Amino acid sequence: MFLNILVAVDGSSASRYALEQAIDIATVMNSRLTLITVAPPPSTYIARAGVSIEAMRTELGRWAGSILSEASATVPDELIAHTAQRSGYPGTEILTELERGGYDLVVLGSRGRGRAQEGLFGSVNGYLHFHSRVPLLSVRGPNHS
Repeated sequence: MFLNILVAVDGSSASRYALEQAIDIATVMNSRLTLITVAPPPSTYIARAGVSIEAMRTELGRWAGSILSEASATVPDELIAHTAQRSGYPGTEILTELERGGYDLVVLGSRGRGRAQEGLFGSVNGYLHFHSRVPLLSVRGPNHS
């Protein structure tokens, strides 16, 4: 039984579908739901484009806030839901929240990239699969084959 569920959202269609699945599970099991989004760290290369790192960090924070706000607006009123906004590397920040919050399940969207792309770009799903101590539900979007 999952009584405390963490779902990561990033604005992608896969994360929106993962949120729908997490809402369904939380509704059936009368679970507490927490939505988390992580603003990535700004690239050090942006300074070469004439943008300050602090300005980019602020903009990424705004982006994460809007993603979280949009996602939380889809949660039904009868469901207890909380939000968490972090900044840093998504895998490590989600893992930190998992350990801090005593969650029973983490739900993530999956873009369905192959092994080669995940090897090059990394994967939050892969990171949490190997580091998390709670079950991980990786959800692909409805139109993904």
